[in-house]
Amino acid sequence: MKFARVIVGMNNPETDRVFDYRIPEKFEAIAVQGIRVIVPFGRKNTKTEGYILSLSNESEISEEKLKDLLEVLDEGKPIFTPAMLSLAEWMKDKYFCTLNQCLQTIMPSGIRTKSLWYASLTDTGEIPKCGKMEHAVLDALLDMGGVAELTELEKLFGSGCKNIIQQLQKKNIISLKQRLLRSDYKNEKRLFSINFNAPLLENAMKKAQEDKRLQGQKKLFDLLVEKGECSIEEIKSNGINDSPVKTLFAKGLLLERREEKKRKVFSLEDYEKTMPFHPTPEQANALGEIEKQLTKAQKKPILLHGITGSGKTEIYMQSLQKTLSMGKQAVVLVPEISLTPQIMERFISRFGEVVSVTHSRLSAGERLDQWKKARDGEISVIIGPRSALFMPFANLGLIILDEVHENSYISDITPKYDAREAAKKLAQDTGAVLIMGSATPDLVTYHKAVMGEYLLLELTERTGGGLLPQMHIVDMRKELEEGNRSSFSLALQEEIARNLDKGEQTMLFLNRRGFATFVSCRSCGHVMRCSDCNISYTYHAKEDVLMCHYCGKTVENPKTCPVCGSKYIRYFGVGTQKIEDEARRLFPKAKILRMDLDTTLRKDSHSRILEAFRKGEADILVGTQMIAKGHDFPNVSLVGIMAADTALNTGSFYGAENTFQLITQAGGRAGRVNDTGRVYIQTYQPKHYSITHAAKQDYKGFYQEEILLRQMMGYPPFGAFFSVLVTGQNEKETVLAAEGLGRLLQEGNQEESFFIMGPVAATLSKFRGEYRQRIIIQGVEEEALAQFVVRIVEKTKKITKKEIYFNLVQNPLNIV
Repeated sequence: MKFARVIVGMNNPETDRVFDYRIPEKFEAIAVQGIRVIVPFGRKNTKTEGYILSLSNESEISEEKLKDLLEVLDEGKPIFTPAMLSLAEWMKDKYFCTLNQCLQTIMPSGIRTKSLWYASLTDTGEIPKCGKMEHAVLDALLDMGGVAELTELEKLFGSGCKNIIQQLQKKNIISLKQRLLRSDYKNEKRLFSINFNAPLLENAMKKAQEDKRLQGQKKLFDLLVEKGECSIEEIKSNGINDSPVKTLFAKGLLLERREEKKRKVFSLEDYEKTMPFHPTPEQANALGEIEKQLTKAQKKPILLHGITGSGKTEIYMQSLQKTLSMGKQAVVLVPEISLTPQIMERFISRFGEVVSVTHSRLSAGERLDQWKKARDGEISVIIGPRSALFMPFANLGLIILDEVHENSYISDITPKYDAREAAKKLAQDTGAVLIMGSATPDLVTYHKAVMGEYLLLELTERTGGGLLPQMHIVDMRKELEEGNRSSFSLALQEEIARNLDKGEQTMLFLNRRGFATFVSCRSCGHVMRCSDCNISYTYHAKEDVLMCHYCGKTVENPKTCPVCGSKYIRYFGVGTQKIEDEARRLFPKAKILRMDLDTTLRKDSHSRILEAFRKGEADILVGTQMIAKGHDFPNVSLVGIMAADTALNTGSFYGAENTFQLITQAGGRAGRVNDTGRVYIQTYQPKHYSITHAAKQDYKGFYQEEILLRQMMGYPPFGAFFSVLVTGQNEKETVLAAEGLGRLLQEGNQEESFFIMGPVAATLSKFRGEYRQRIIIQGVEEEALAQFVVRIVEKTKKITKKEIYFNLVQNPLNIV
């Protein structure tokens, strides 16, 4: 007998281990590694989803304690490849979470089995003596027809309802039943044909011919005799409704066949076939080095550092052509959904239907079908944000990370994985080549390339002989001194007017959405804050509402101050909505589009806005970082960076790096076809080195200055940080737990190998009703630091209430 080593799909750390199950004979052929199963779990043998990690011919568990697998899911096809199981194990250790959380992240979204429990009245006859609340629950059950979901009863009677139900169950008055719900999102085509083996067929066909009331059945029989088999859509198109189909099928006179049809997410007819460009000498050199790596046994990750407009995408595509010719598959990661339409167009135009795309704006069924196409070998290339990395390709040969510097490659929910690190691990495990491309690589990645850990390939010229745009720094302090209180400097206003006269397009970039960054009472100074997050609301003028950009809570815009009753409410700060409104006031004849999170919530909204702008349907595009990178608009000759120093004031040591990247990337949108590109950088810190180097498009100059500062301060790549966020519903208990952790960290740091900061209230001290305390630990050796912190946190958990949670993140991007 074989045994399956299963991990159950529960997020409880105490159950995050392997359990042995017997494989019944009927499942022996399909119960394989990576498959999804249903198993009985716990003392009550609750039906629970699980995943087979491995198989064994023996088990250390005694025979009487072992249980059988109940069901094998997904038609016996594994949902985890061996490479994905290995990646999940690595992610668990790297990002301090459970293996189950990693597996849930890797598997296709939306397919997880849901469990519903129902309470139903039993036929006991005489009801034993019951308490007041027990009678109330029984009355509610009677009102619901004798059966109800437990969740419905809990809504009526609160969480204490569970104890009442347990008592009623002991008295045999009610019983509990479990029902499993599963979504397979199949897109099935229903096909019908005549069942010529049905004994009543001849009589039925004769009756349909003679009885005028059965004209629908007659037409259906005639159609199926002629065609043999027809889809339900084809039947309806011939003027036959559902009624005769249902009647004849119920009588066994029709046969039904279901054909799964995987959804397409694009039509090839919308794309014009393109051919490879002849590479420039720099591109040819880079392609030669990449081709060498593709054929090597021991491969090195590649950093492709090329200025904006240097043709990195063409290098991606020609490298991909070589990969496909070797019979291998590829993953192309982009940091933003907004970049997907453009890169998708280029790859589909070149490679056709071997390419597909996945992202969160597709339906669950569309995403699952692209995953199935990858599993079944129907596609060879997938394009998408970080989750595309987990496509189940059987023979992965290439991983491309475009705009590798982008922080959106890091997940902000558990597991808080970095797709760049995960891609590197997956490339090592599968023997794939990893190409990381950027005009402004993050310093840690570039430093690794300089030190030889990565292969560094550089592109220093724009293709087609184009020149980089002219960059102008505008000191907004002087604008204020000269009486200009507008968000638009006088120079930028003149350039926009000039562009409008010439029929050329302008992009205005501001990395903050909304109309105003906070709303305050001028009488008492009260700032409108989210009650769940203790952070100021952002005003959205179009909807006239206040919105919390952390939890999404929306409230009405107050007409008077809720504290003092004053009607003097003022809006402070600038967001993309305000820039759009001011642009409309300054340039009333201009056609203006805005692209930020608020305008791109609907499916395909990114591509619609970008396509409209590309076609010249607007003169000005206002947007957040969505528009700052990767896009190629031939008629854009002017870019205005409205508040270039925003990232410098966030309190993060990444501030200078982020500022340099955003200015360089946003500026790179101008003049990509001709030599008329101009970029206006509006700032209150015109002498800051990140801004002056960005204005000169001097990455190496910025790197040399910033890397010296990092080395002096012990910041990455010369040291590491560890953040521990302590959260809980009770403020006092959360503070006490954080202080307890702080004491144990200090006690364990007798040799002073680490620098411990905190605990203090997090910058975002309350989030979605939970209080938050932060401790930051700094050290030189990343591995030693992680071991120290994890050991102390585990020790603290043992003496802390279960309602308190500890969230661990290595080298956090921010400490909000």
